[in-house]
Amino acid sequence: MRARPLATAAVLALTTALLTAAPAPAQPAATAPAPDGRPTPARPAGHTEVPVQGGSARFATPPALLAALKANGVAIARVDARGTVTPHEGSDGISLAIKGGAVTNSGGKVGGELRLADAGIALFNRATRKVVKILGFTIDLGQGTLRAQLNHGPKMTVGTFTRPAIAAAIDKHAAALRMNTGITVTAVAAAKLNAALGTPGFTGGGPLLQARIDAALDPSVDLGTALNLGHRPAPAKEGSRAAGAWGGGETLEW
Repeated sequence: MRARPLATAAVLALTTALLTAAPAPAQPAATAPAPDGRPTPARPAGHTEVPVQGGSARFATPPALLAALKANGVAIARVDARGTVTPHEGSDGISLAIKGGAVTNSGGKVGGELRLADAGIALFNRATRKVVKILGFTIDLGQGTLRAQLNHGPKMTVGTFTRPAIAAAIDKHAAALRMNTGITVTAVAAAKLNAALGTPGFTGGGPLLQARIDAALDPSVDLGTALNLGHRPAPAKEGSRAAGAWGGGETLEW
């Protein structure tokens, strides 16, 4: 009658041996110590959001659009954070502060988002006395879109741009994102702007703004690793920007 207990004991012994020999569960990747000695979680290179800590985005009017607006009696103005409209003077465009956001490597191109200060740009039709305020700018770097509010309406995509390669847009030594890009107006935004101003100055797919972006990044981040930059091409020579890129910054008389 001892055969059954002996068989049971043999099964238990075999099960124990198998469990002992099984590989241990995979452990999380080792963490690298931070400069202050505290451990930090391991993060895949190129998948890190690098915080934006300030900077500016300067918007100039492309010459073709400026001529069309001038022909229809439309002037460009500045809007402050309180909504006050004042004539813009100077030939260097309108600069808006960057108040936050993050930059990522999105498929080898610039990704992330930039949120601008609560100021903006206004368009003033001198004949009809109509004003359009363009406020609340958000630059979606991952989608290549510029979003804003027209006269405090719902936020909408007002323009699109070509996303640059991440390695060419990041200045590792200055810890900065630098972009100089043309923005084209969407068909919906062009129709809304024309209706609000009572003019045919905007054409869907045509020029809207020339943007020069200088965003300050968190200097404590290793940008080469966080954004998986690899080899960066040699920077362009000073003064080699495209002709006419900033030629549209001049303003109309109020």
